[in-house]
Amino acid sequence: MQIDTQFDEQIIGLIASGVAGKFKKVKITRETSLQKELGLDSIGMLSLVFRFEELFGIDIAQLGIEINVAKLKTVEDLIAAARSIMSKAQVGQA
Repeated sequence: MQIDTQFDEQIIGLIASGVAGKFKKVKITRETSLQKELGLDSIGMLSLVFRFEELFGIDIAQLGIEINVAKLKTVEDLIAAARSIMSKAQVGQA
C-alpha cells in the first residue's frame, strides 16, 4: 500500500469513527488534540490501534513495534505513528 494523502484521510476517518457521541461535532484537523478535543483516553487509543490493525491487516506486536499511546497527543502524532508502522510493515513484507 502506498502511504499518501489518501492514507492520512483513512487515519482521520478511523479516528472520527472512534470518537464518543459528545465529541462527534468536533472538526478533526492535524492539530486536533486526541484527548482534550476528542475525548480519547488510553482505552480509546488502544481501540484505535486494534481498528488500525483490522483495517490494514497487520499485527503490530508481530512486527515488533511498540506504541507509546501517552506520546500520541494530536491527530498529526497518530498519523505519523501510522505511517511509521506501515513503512515497517512494508519492509517486513519485502
